[in-house]
Amino acid sequence: IVIEHVAKRHIVAAGTIFVERKFVHANGLVGHIEDIVSHREARGLHLGQSIIEQLKHIGAQTGCYKVILDCSEKNVPFYEKCGFTRKEVEMAWYIDEAPRAKL
Repeated sequence: IVIEHVAKRHIVAAGTIFVERKFVHANGLVGHIEDIVSHREARGLHLGQSIIEQLKHIGAQTGCYKVILDCSEKNVPFYEKCGFTRKEVEMAWYIDEAPRAKL
């Protein structure tokens, strides 16, 4: 989802959901929310919350049995306001020597 300030012709907020089919839960679907961003000039307009609500709706309408996301500790209160609860622990493995993606 992208929110554009039409008059200024630039993006002020965006977010993504991708859906993964799981072998567990009878091949159920899980929605993953990623890349929630808002321009500093648009903060306080609740655009992030609006995007999250729309992404949750997309997940529900797609048939996801859950919608999940990872966030930094400082963003936990924001996502709790959006209806998410803490669950488990996130782990990461960074590949220092990996070649850069070529897009």
